[in-house]
Amino acid sequence: MYRLITEWMDANRMWVTEQPTFELAVRAIGLELERRGIVDETFTRVVIGQERSIPSGVTDVAVPVAVVDVPIHVSKQDGITLLHLNLPFAMQTIAGETIRAEAIFFITATTEAKKSALHKLMDDLLMDDETLQALVHVQSRTGLYHLQTMELKAFSY
Repeated sequence: MYRLITEWMDANRMWVTEQPTFELAVRAIGLELERRGIVDETFTRVVIGQERSIPSGVTDVAVPVAVVDVPIHVSKQDGITLLHLNLPFAMQTIAGETIRAEAIFFITATTEAKKSALHKLMDDLLMDDETLQALVHVQSRTGLYHLQTMELKAFSY
């Protein structure tokens, strides 16, 4: 079975930042996500606090990334948002390792069922090296559009 890249990423949910730290990056994207009605006004505070106890860095993937599971009570829309980090910065993993994240994925779900479905998509994406590298290295909505029109496929087992 395969999935088109459009199942993982909507071009309107992709941003780029020059912020040098997780906290500053979350503050920057939080304003945009709140303005677009994707999250509520507590997003920044909740996500920064959550990162202290549940680090989001991911190891053993093709590109060092972080995956932030935004709590349901903060989420207003379902989806995966990608924040490219032009200045990769250090992030911790749940195992205590340090990675230099090149991108952060924010999973926003309004129900447990949607959360489970989005986690499945995210797991598939993290296991597909080619698609993950393509998404992390495309830093414009135009670039993502070209990937989508090429129907880049990723295999899911």
